[in-house]
Amino acid sequence: MKPLDPRLLRYSRSSRGFLVLSAVNAVATTLATILIAFELAHLIVAIFQRKAQLSTLTPTLIWLAVAFAIKSLALLATQKVATAYSNRIRSELRGAVLSKILDGNLKPLYSKGSASAALLVTRGINDLDGYFTKFLPQLLVATILPLLVGVTIACEDINSGIIVACTVPLIPLFGYMIGRFTGELTQRKIATLHQLSTYFLDLLEGVTTLKVFGRSKLQGKNIAEVGDRYAAETIAVLKTSFLSSLALELVATLSVALIAVSIGLRLVHGGLSLATGLLVLILAPEVYWPIRQVAARFHDVEDGIVISDQIFEILDDAEPARELVSITRIEMISWSNLTVEYPNRAPVEIPAGVLSRGEIHSLVGPSGSGKSTLFALLLGFLSPTTGEIYVTCDSGKRSYREVHLASLRSRISWLPQEPHLAEGTILEILGVNEAEAELLLNSVGLPANQISGGLAAKVGSMNDFLSYGQKRKIALARALNKEADVLLVDEPTASVDTASEKDIASVLEARARQGKIVFFSSHRAGMITEARTEISLVKSS
Repeated sequence: MKPLDPRLLRYSRSSRGFLVLSAVNAVATTLATILIAFELAHLIVAIFQRKAQLSTLTPTLIWLAVAFAIKSLALLATQKVATAYSNRIRSELRGAVLSKILDGNLKPLYSKGSASAALLVTRGINDLDGYFTKFLPQLLVATILPLLVGVTIACEDINSGIIVACTVPLIPLFGYMIGRFTGELTQRKIATLHQLSTYFLDLLEGVTTLKVFGRSKLQGKNIAEVGDRYAAETIAVLKTSFLSSLALELVATLSVALIAVSIGLRLVHGGLSLATGLLVLILAPEVYWPIRQVAARFHDVEDGIVISDQIFEILDDAEPARELVSITRIEMISWSNLTVEYPNRAPVEIPAGVLSRGEIHSLVGPSGSGKSTLFALLLGFLSPTTGEIYVTCDSGKRSYREVHLASLRSRISWLPQEPHLAEGTILEILGVNEAEAELLLNSVGLPANQISGGLAAKVGSMNDFLSYGQKRKIALARALNKEADVLLVDEPTASVDTASEKDIASVLEARARQGKIVFFSSHRAGMITEARTEISLVKSS
């Protein structure tokens, strides 16, 4: 993300008002600063050079008090506005990302992983609080104040104005040079944090299996290693940030000292009045101070800036603006040879296939061969790197690029490999009456009378009592209940016994006889003997 990314204005309406009010406060702060310098220089010269009495300087003291009051109120208003608008803007960004995902754009979940996506919309957006409350208001001050104060100095003393014009660019130049290196370190740190969060989520999901096979302690050691690497990279970022702050302070101090020496020499030789010299000396630090502050605060909020860039990538990932066809019925789905490329791994190769109504189609292959990837492609969550997917619908044969994906997904019922149930009762999750719920559960080999608490049993929390296999059966029952043309089932018999496997096979065969397209995946061939076609995938090396 740039210091001020234009995409922020596009995705957050509140950011526009925030920038306007912050700019007004920055101008007020700048004008008050210049007024303070003029009145303070006039006051000092009048007292020490002209020996004026304080009683005769009442107007100057009043203007000085007014200027200080304006500056204080402007700074207070900046803080209040930043705090209020920070909450609004972060809420708008979080809502936009969640809406994007809930509307069916699950590409972030497949490309980054669910843990990394959750990290983006929680901590990532929360880290932007410092950006809006500290960095962005200071950035506007650093843009407006040095320019106006520098012009004022040049109008009063051209020599000092030349020194300011030559030295001010050194601060952003040094900041840019060191900031590039800091940005790379921060990117590495954020990547390690994503790896740590994803690893930890995987452990939580498989902690029971790890306990059974006695591998839980080893995983704790691995988490500690990743955590130590994250800590080391954080320290590296802090070291570099300290170096940049030191460099910027040194440049600013030397620049002010150069102006002071120039003014002192000319005052000694009578080439400059005391009033002008004092005015320039008072204003000179104000030119460099806001630029130093914005550079220092940039490092404070760099984590949020880096993560927000990833958030904008999600928001930018929209369907092209063209006329799309809505689907009300799916007759067939077909695809050519497909290739899907992932970062840091071999591409997934998927052979051509056809799915027809009234038939069962199986997808077999080892873990990592691309079974879940093919389902993601058929649902439109991913786009193939090469190849094309087609759907034969009520308006003829169409490419996936031509259809409205929301209408396509409305005609597909899907059981993912790792189903997640919302918190609630089994009856609420299935969304039917008690009689229909019992029939659905019986069809997948999970009679309601065998569940402690029956249909009123609470599921979806960390404290529920259901086994992984029972949760998959409930999720399958929910998928069977949807009125759809296509039933995609990823590993329907994982973690279930032989009797339940037969029940599930029977219910899938029944759905095919009703005229639906049934497509299921499995690690082994021949799970359902009535499967008309079998697509085999091979894991890429």
